Amino acid sequence: MPLKSVRFITWLVAILLAVPVLIGLIGTLLPAFHYFPPLGEYHVTFAAWISLLHSSEFYSSLKLTLATGIISPIIALWMALSLLAWGYQRPFFQKIENLLAPILAIPHAAIAIGLLFLLSPSGWLMRLFSPWLTGFDRPPNWITVQDPYGLSLIFAIIMKEMPYLLFIMLASLHAIDARKTLEVCQTLGYKRLTIWRKVLIPQLYPIIRMPIFIVIAFSLTVVDLALVIGPNTPSTLAVTLFRWFNDPSLSKRFIASAGSIALVLVIAFVIFGWEMAHYFFTRLTKAERSNGKRSGPTDYFLRLGVVLGLITLSSAFVSLVILPIWSLTRRWRFPDALPASWTLDNVQHAYPLLLELSSNTLIIAIVATVIACLMSALMLETKRLSKTAKNHPFDWLIYVPILLPQIGFLFGLHILLIQINLNGTLVAIIGLHLMYVLPYVYLSLKGPYLAYQEDYLVQANRLNNRPWRNYFFIKLAMLKPAILTAFAIGFSVSIAQYLPTLIAGDGRYSTLTTEAVAQAASGDRKQVGSMALLQAFFPVFIFWLAHALPPRWTKWRLSIYLRIKKCYKQIPKQSLK
Repeated sequence: MPLKSVRFITWLVAILLAVPVLIGLIGTLLPAFHYFPPLGEYHVTFAAWISLLHSSEFYSSLKLTLATGIISPIIALWMALSLLAWGYQRPFFQKIENLLAPILAIPHAAIAIGLLFLLSPSGWLMRLFSPWLTGFDRPPNWITVQDPYGLSLIFAIIMKEMPYLLFIMLASLHAIDARKTLEVCQTLGYKRLTIWRKVLIPQLYPIIRMPIFIVIAFSLTVVDLALVIGPNTPSTLAVTLFRWFNDPSLSKRFIASAGSIALVLVIAFVIFGWEMAHYFFTRLTKAERSNGKRSGPTDYFLRLGVVLGLITLSSAFVSLVILPIWSLTRRWRFPDALPASWTLDNVQHAYPLLLELSSNTLIIAIVATVIACLMSALMLETKRLSKTAKNHPFDWLIYVPILLPQIGFLFGLHILLIQINLNGTLVAIIGLHLMYVLPYVYLSLKGPYLAYQEDYLVQANRLNNRPWRNYFFIKLAMLKPAILTAFAIGFSVSIAQYLPTLIAGDGRYSTLTTEAVAQAASGDRKQVGSMALLQAFFPVFIFWLAHALPPRWTKWRLSIYLRIKKCYKQIPKQSLK
């Protein structure tokens, strides 16, 4: 491929990625200053900002957002580092690693619904200890979920993001040669946790800095988790803005736009404060890390993180187990630990709705993920061919959609969809999903794709000069484990999208995620459990296929080829003539 074509493609894809985000930000920024022609507002004023700054709901929501959005990443990072330091290279830890993929594949809403079933006053946790320990024959009047302090929301965010950080850390250990460092330091008499605290964690943090920023941005802006298990009065800032945008009074859009820009500034401020805190913490602990002591009292801090991390992972697993129980329950009275009777009627009654929701969900997720895989392969191939594309803007533009709050630019993009008459169409939903699927697919495929040994392809072209055929049947075939894993990750990301589906679909296309979140407050646990179960099943099934297919694919293909060849030989030659 000529170098000019390579540069053209990279810039074209970068523009296609940047333009929707830019339009969305402009569509939110202009109403924030009271410029909104659809409502007849053509003059720039600060009225929306004045109303926002005089709103008591804004300050209470901002306070709750900062509390949940800062505490949860700190605890999630602490638990992930503690589990990694305790379990790395231990046989038992491999079982924990195997649990990470299913938990990562589960959408946020399904995790929140499972946690709601576990922690609510009539939930499974209270049933297990009643009445023999608690003495309760009826559910207590406790606020264990949707509490005003956001504790249940913090726990839900930690439950979802701690496995993600642990997964990223495990994938990054090869860059710091952790095994060799551990062996050398242990021969010098250092304790295991001390080695991680003094040597390995300071080396690992710069590598995982961007995933940490992604977790921070998610914690500050999450909507579906906060709607299911977060506080209502007040709600987090993202939920408050979501309610303002959907207010029947269109004048609320001005203050909502100003609040969205304020939320973007809050993310930037928190990330900057995080980096400054890390800088000063590194300076303050420099003497302690270099004092030569083989162990220290702060190692107990990591041990506590291990205990809490194991409890969190166990809670996530139990939350997923509850989903099929509720979907198959006929009667389950409090305080029975298990249902008194089981039935399939719940699924059968909801079958038409579940079939429609599942078909919409699968069509959107499969199409968006396939397009993301093709675009990622195209960008990575052009990146490999062009040495000048190594520092292309695409490499940092790819992070923009997942770092910015969805509420900050999706409603601005909604205006564009209305103007071009694409609002409420399947194309618009797939396009918005693609904005969030593409970054994860690209980042998942980037390492294996660029590490591929091109000598195999060069030799194949020498033997049979068919570049495109060899690219598909040799290079992509050898990369199929990485491609299938990237597909599974992108598929799970698409399944979990709530706001993009709600905004672009305009109520015409519902998915398992949007309907599960909408029904979570209805009190019908049986129907919600069925939706959340399907929502969790599809990503886990795709992850299982991504793990099971690569080692068996070649054997199946060879077996089919030999059978066809055998059948061909058994056909009489005269009949072939």
